Amino acid sequence: MRAPTVFDILASRADSSPDAIAVLSPEHSPLTYGALRQHVKDVVDNLNRLGIGRNDRVAIVLPNGPEMAVSFLSVASCATSAPLNPAYRTSEFDFYLSDLNARALITLAGTSGPALESARAKGIAVIELTPLKGQPAGLFTLEGTGQQSDASTGVAEPDDIALILHTSGTTSRPKIVPLTHRNICASAEHIRATLELTQNDRCLNVMPLFHIHGLIGATLSTFAAGASIVCTSGFDESRFFEWLRSHKPTWYTAVPTMHQSVLARAAENRNAIADNPLRFIRSSSSSLPPQVMMELERVFKAPVIESYGMTEASHQMASNPLPPHTRKPGSVGVAAGPKVSIMNEEGEILAAGSPGEIVIRGPNVTNGYENNPSANESAYTNGWFRTGDQGHMDEEGYLFITGRLKEIINRGGEKIMPREVDEAFMDHPAVVQAVTFAVPHPRLGEDVAAAVVLGKGSVSTERELRKFAFTRLADHKVPTRVLVVDKIPKGPTGKLQRIGLADKLADQLKPSYVAPRNLVEEKLAAIWAEALGVSRIGVQDNFFALGGDSLLASRVLVEMHRVFRSDLPLSTAFQAPTIEQLAIVIDQEARAGADSSLVQIQDGETRPPLFYLPGTAGNVFGGLGAFAWLYGPGRRVYGIEERLRDPSNIRAQATKYHNDVCRIQPEGPYYLIGSCSGGAVAFEMAKLFHADGQPVALLAMVEPTPPYVHRLRAYMSFGAYLSDRLTRRLDRQVGDYSSRSSSERGSYIRRKMKNIARQWAIRRHIPRTYPGQIHLFLTAESLNAKHNSRVSWRDFAPEGATIHEIPGTHTSVVGSAAGPANKTHLEIIATELKKCIADGLPE
Repeated sequence: MRAPTVFDILASRADSSPDAIAVLSPEHSPLTYGALRQHVKDVVDNLNRLGIGRNDRVAIVLPNGPEMAVSFLSVASCATSAPLNPAYRTSEFDFYLSDLNARALITLAGTSGPALESARAKGIAVIELTPLKGQPAGLFTLEGTGQQSDASTGVAEPDDIALILHTSGTTSRPKIVPLTHRNICASAEHIRATLELTQNDRCLNVMPLFHIHGLIGATLSTFAAGASIVCTSGFDESRFFEWLRSHKPTWYTAVPTMHQSVLARAAENRNAIADNPLRFIRSSSSSLPPQVMMELERVFKAPVIESYGMTEASHQMASNPLPPHTRKPGSVGVAAGPKVSIMNEEGEILAAGSPGEIVIRGPNVTNGYENNPSANESAYTNGWFRTGDQGHMDEEGYLFITGRLKEIINRGGEKIMPREVDEAFMDHPAVVQAVTFAVPHPRLGEDVAAAVVLGKGSVSTERELRKFAFTRLADHKVPTRVLVVDKIPKGPTGKLQRIGLADKLADQLKPSYVAPRNLVEEKLAAIWAEALGVSRIGVQDNFFALGGDSLLASRVLVEMHRVFRSDLPLSTAFQAPTIEQLAIVIDQEARAGADSSLVQIQDGETRPPLFYLPGTAGNVFGGLGAFAWLYGPGRRVYGIEERLRDPSNIRAQATKYHNDVCRIQPEGPYYLIGSCSGGAVAFEMAKLFHADGQPVALLAMVEPTPPYVHRLRAYMSFGAYLSDRLTRRLDRQVGDYSSRSSSERGSYIRRKMKNIARQWAIRRHIPRTYPGQIHLFLTAESLNAKHNSRVSWRDFAPEGATIHEIPGTHTSVVGSAAGPANKTHLEIIATELKKCIADGLPE
């Protein structure tokens, strides 16, 4: 069976219902299908006389309205229609007219502008369109100079190019997308079937007619159903409800930003909504926030149908069905025309639930980009077109889009889906629009920012919005900057565009300099300057925007702890990323129980906390504490810091720390991780919890100091220790002492003596049996050493000990005075610890 063309669709409707209304507009009388077919045939003959024939490219630059709609239908019926945005500047018209190889330009008679100037400069034929006054909507005359042509005349064939458009080109040179009559007519039929359109339907079109959504989603699908369309001058929220009253449409289609603008005026137009009920509302071209969908349905008392489309698919690919079928908020529905699947990078089709790239194939899909073999090679795999969108399908075939692959933000290796962040902000009662976007970052590559628009009369601040986001998102997903703006810059079709938004909002992203105003802010600025290598820092500058990352934040928190004796978790760096905000946090920290040994490293409420004990050479924010985020979201992580004046007794330390832990977690299960000498303390703490009758879900000892089984050996070990310190390293110790000023030598001696006391405590500690299981994380160096007895800790756990071999050496795992532990080794250990935590008691 021969595939239909645009002219075939019009002719068929005119034959069956010549007096049915096809086109309406606010300024004209209705145009019937019979009159429309005759007018299109007259225009085809006229264009043929002017030397325009099949597959000749005709650029159309006209304002939205019935003439634009009928021009598209007429040109497509005999040549190739190439609608262009009238708002383009001269340089843009120069590019598009040349790239299209346009044979002619249709523009409004009596007007001038960059399109006309560009066409004449390039020697492109200009055809002037004059609307017929007092005639039905969409009728016009064409005037131009005829030219010699060997083009094929008459109406187009199914495989002729009916429509040619460019991709958006936000990240690269725009690509040419040729669409045949077979493509666009198939898509129009898909949309008609999905929406169950009939002759009784009337579409209110507010979409621009230089875009695939308006051309196919609204216009051609209407004609495929023999229905009628109201061609407005474009989206105008101030006139939307006037059009609703005067033309009584049964549906309209728009992008989310337009729907939001309609909702903003809905309260003052309740009567218009009640008196002119819609059968449904359609949304497409970008993701519709579920909050907006629910509000539209509440206000209009009509189902909202979200669809998924793109230019390369002649618009529609998937759509939520009409009631009584299931509509799923957050989903773009089921395949609605072409076949839709999920593919991995290797070209394999994935099962339901697996994330990957959305791919399509079907009669509405373009055969390929024009003159772009490299783009075609990457766009097609095994006959499937790769959309560039990431998503998954559920067991019922509903498609969920998680983001545009090019829009995914890579924040130092963490992949963030902007749409997820958008929807988190949309849950805030004051927010009506939100767009998350990437901003450049000197260390992370990209960082996260967001622009939000507040509802009329609503008030909120950046700090309050970020605080709200922390309740719904993992720390690393919360935008570093949140800009509260009056409106978010949009693309020509009304879509909110992420790519390029950082450049458009660059001035607002740069805060004005405000100098430190008190001693706390001055000290914080000095700490930041040292960590970031920045000479001047204002109190409103953002730590991450200045080049900070989580590792630098850990260093800053360690120094803040030294200067302010603050116990702030790493999440504070994300939640209070300016000096002004940090100073407030420090001032507000009551630090009740100042002698507590607990320092919070990570926030969390949904799971029992984890307690980390570093060795004598470490600190709570270093070592495995720096990888608290790997233990999983929702888990508080505490470092246990030495706060005893006399650290020479392991059991005394364990008792102190046990009591501190019980104050914040009175009942188990308990999760303990000890590194180096901290392993021995964790071991003794676990015994105390067991004596309390409380379960210990995890006792992990990472490269623990070896246990000693009798006091004589401990004394001998201590003698060996003294020999090592006082003989083999005497020169270095003397050198360190001599290099210090007289005022520093006293504290140096005290620090060294305290360290000797710690080592003595470790070496004279004789453990007793622990009635539970332990996990020993040991390096190959420790496992294979002839005289290394770290592995003998298993002898003190008759219930069982699991040994995990880990990479590196003792020093690379626990660190030393000469340098920190190896980041890669620690990350591997933290990942393995996470598995052990998951195997603990039910959480």
